[in-house]
Amino acid sequence: MTTTQPGARPESSPGIGGTRLPSLTGLRALAGLSVFFTHGLALGLFTDPQVMLGYILYGANAGMFGLAYFFVLTGFVVTWTASSTDNARSFWRRRFFKLFPNHVVVYTILLVLLIPTGTPIKAAEALAGLFLVSSWFPIESFLFGNLNGPMWSANIDVLAYAAFPLLYVLVRKISPSRLWAWAIGVTALAALVPVIASAFLPDHPPSLVAPEISWPQHWFGFYFPLTRALEFVVGIIMARIVLTGRWIGLHALPAALLTLGAYLVTLDVPIFYGYTFVPLIPMALLIPAFAMADVHGRRTLMNSGLMVWLGDRMYAFFVIHITVMFMVHAAFSGENGVSGMYSRVTFDLGTGIAVLIATYLLCLVLASTLYALVEQPAMRRWSRPRRGADRQRRPAQPLSDAAGGGRSS
Repeated sequence: MTTTQPGARPESSPGIGGTRLPSLTGLRALAGLSVFFTHGLALGLFTDPQVMLGYILYGANAGMFGLAYFFVLTGFVVTWTASSTDNARSFWRRRFFKLFPNHVVVYTILLVLLIPTGTPIKAAEALAGLFLVSSWFPIESFLFGNLNGPMWSANIDVLAYAAFPLLYVLVRKISPSRLWAWAIGVTALAALVPVIASAFLPDHPPSLVAPEISWPQHWFGFYFPLTRALEFVVGIIMARIVLTGRWIGLHALPAALLTLGAYLVTLDVPIFYGYTFVPLIPMALLIPAFAMADVHGRRTLMNSGLMVWLGDRMYAFFVIHITVMFMVHAAFSGENGVSGMYSRVTFDLGTGIAVLIATYLLCLVLASTLYALVEQPAMRRWSRPRRGADRQRRPAQPLSDAAGGGRSS
């Protein structure tokens, strides 16, 4: 997910069109770090049970905020960069070559490393993981037993990108005066997801990672692409709110403080709501607030050169981080991190933090390599058709009309 696409220009109110949004790229670095921090819990790093308890209490929900940021950001950015001259085919092409090359390369490497270990590989789970459809199946092994478990979240991206041309048309039909009502309505619908899950889905068996709720409830509220895609829709609507001049004027710092407050709230609400609905509200406000900071040329910590550099590499980081975490930790006892086994070696507080920091830096180095050797070359080479080949094709329908719809007033 990138915050700009070369050559794209959004339909917008005067003074906004074409503005780059580096703060949103910088925020991606924090979102990626939050996911990394939460996944660090799986390593059981710390010997002191009180330290581990504190890590669980204060760190377990960090990744949920990171994921909510990425889902809302995706809807916001693809709407911000949508052009009236674009079309569904070219949009899908760009997003495919942004999403799949890193994933396929890492997945292939994992297969090459895993096969010699003799670890059984279930074909159905492996294929579902490869084609990014694992989260459509309400089976825990499809999500946690495939080669690169965290990539379940890219399943939501696949659905979101596939549906965007239609969603874009539909949202543009909404009168600007009603956009806020729609944003609140979709957010309220997201709030109903755990209620529906609790009321209509079985309360057993318990989820492996959230035993307070059942696996069917957990899957429906957290992994199911159709329910998580509501966050993408909120992102589309929030972008339209900004582009049509309906933003409420909330600045970046208050929005960041609101996000911090919402995180503290999740420590005391039922885990199901902390995972899904609660993070959505601040993210829907945080992203436009930082976007407007960029529009008005304000300096923020997030649009610094370092944060933008880190943010650009966050998709590659996300693809490789969990494997690197397990392999590094497993190396302390000689176990095989590729096959999902990790060391039970634990550390004192200082050493554990040092291991976590070193692992993050290693992930960043490998992500930068993946970004430079795979992601960027693939985007340059294949994300747009060659000029000669493009001229020979019949022009596709503009994105704004791709679903038979027209412009909103």
